[in-house]
Amino acid sequence: MTAQPFGDGNRGALLIGTGTYDHPELPELRSPEVDCTRLDALLRDPKIGAFEVQTLIDADRATLERAIGEFFDSAWGHDVRLLYLSGHGIVSRSDKLHFAIRQTDPVRPAYTTISAAFIHEVMEECRARSIVVILDCCYSGLFLPGAKGNESARFEEALGGHGRVVITAGTRSQRAWEGQHLDAETPAPSLFTGMLIEGISSGAADLNGNGVVTLQELYRFACERLHQEGVTQTPRMGGEMQYDITLAKVRKQRKPRSSRTDRTGGRNRSSSEPQARRKPEPWQTRAAFGPARQPILSDGMLVVHEPYRLHAIDLESRQRSPLIKMWYPSSPALHGGAAYFPGKGGHLQMTDLRTGKHRASHPVAIRGDLLGISKDVLYATAQDGTLHAFDPSTLNLLWSLPSIGLTVASAPQAAAGYTIFTATESRMSGDAATVITDRIMAISEGRVVWSYKAEAPLSPDWAVTDHGIYVTLQPEESSSNQRIVAVSPENGKLLWSFDTRAYLAASLVATDEALIFGDTDNRLVALDAKTGTFRWNKEKKTEGCLLTRPSISGDALFTADRAAKIVRWNLLTGRKVREYDLLVGPDRQGSPAILNGVVYVTGARGDIHALPM
Repeated sequence: MTAQPFGDGNRGALLIGTGTYDHPELPELRSPEVDCTRLDALLRDPKIGAFEVQTLIDADRATLERAIGEFFDSAWGHDVRLLYLSGHGIVSRSDKLHFAIRQTDPVRPAYTTISAAFIHEVMEECRARSIVVILDCCYSGLFLPGAKGNESARFEEALGGHGRVVITAGTRSQRAWEGQHLDAETPAPSLFTGMLIEGISSGAADLNGNGVVTLQELYRFACERLHQEGVTQTPRMGGEMQYDITLAKVRKQRKPRSSRTDRTGGRNRSSSEPQARRKPEPWQTRAAFGPARQPILSDGMLVVHEPYRLHAIDLESRQRSPLIKMWYPSSPALHGGAAYFPGKGGHLQMTDLRTGKHRASHPVAIRGDLLGISKDVLYATAQDGTLHAFDPSTLNLLWSLPSIGLTVASAPQAAAGYTIFTATESRMSGDAATVITDRIMAISEGRVVWSYKAEAPLSPDWAVTDHGIYVTLQPEESSSNQRIVAVSPENGKLLWSFDTRAYLAASLVATDEALIFGDTDNRLVALDAKTGTFRWNKEKKTEGCLLTRPSISGDALFTADRAAKIVRWNLLTGRKVREYDLLVGPDRQGSPAILNGVVYVTGARGDIHALPM
């Protein structure tokens, strides 16, 4: 298969290795020089890496800081920048990571090392769209701000920007190991870097056989090889990627010559034979200008929201509609090819998704964060607290519910013939103190039918079906878990409750049969929606915390996590069906859109990806 192109930008690599140290507490390392030398040869080769490579061994602090600064400052646009460091890692008293150099004094790391903070600063100023940092040193997991004290660090929040990807040889507390040197004359690469070199040079890291080695493939290959060798290192990878970055090409293998007939006399397929139906091909197109929410399908359009902007893409032609600019950053409601959001002055506005033109408006000033459409009714909360219901096609007012001491806390949804929403009730107790109670409210034609008083504050994580309302209670300060409560939409009676083992990573999703959520310990849980009991006998794990609410289509369940994995699961059995490597944009309340077996997701940089799953 023809190798994928590297792109139009400049590909630059800066390799830094330090193995000689003046301070007696820092032992000599023999692997860093070998690490850099072998990587230099592979990355520089125009038939493999095609990088412009600069290698620095045992350089002083001034030289290194200037080289790192110029390396990132000179890049822009479609350029790729790969920074590699091999050597001792030092943790300061404040738990900050530093990279040791020859003149380093371990007691005074602030001004005798290269600090991780310095590298972060120059990365933040870099204009290149793709930045890769590979660290082979002890405690390298601490390179990520937010890694301190939490193994489940939020990579995309820690790094910021676009296209920043970090691969570390271990976690924040692990040591990185040198290779097994045969003798004084033949030092070996570090164990982790040695796996990277093996994967690139042999082509074994080309896991899908398409002729190139990508960053994610190389990471997965190295992890598997370390596991096979029994090495006590746990590499980590995280960041933001629009598309997987191609690091190297694989040398083409000579294919055996084929004939029109095989030795058994059978014929090869000819053009006269009927062709198998083609499967949908994955595709990608630019949507937002940066990180954005997950897409919503509306009237044949894929709609992506980012603060103050709304992007609509025709699903069939993949053509963009005119950009819709918004007065406020709040999320719109979508229905029948139109978007609803607060216009100038906060007044309810309806805009055509295909033309970007204003359709209609209503003089009521609304709160944009509480807009919702459910079962062909548009719900909007006025700035004075009144809840209004509109006909979305005309914006004619259907009914209104005054605030009556309640503050609407969620976009209403329709279920069991009622309008359901969560609200906060405030009242005075005695002369001064204010008592706040969270409630679930059910109304019909502007009249309260029932209310459910929650035993604890409600979180924004809730789901509604005609058979159940599922809300998450905020735990006490000393608790590490949450409680999910199921309430009947018909009468507000408690159906069941379930105590989670950890906080929810994203909002839950419900069908008439199942309730699905993921927690911060990477557990994926499926409950019976009617009883609250487990649907799967065995506990499932995702590779990283969920970034979005799960999606359900028939018997298929889809999750997207921080390990850059989009996974399809069998909803009935919990069995993993297939997976796709892509880091999506975090969206706690939103979820990937699904239509005809294709999953549409917003990548971490704002692009729309269509993935046949």
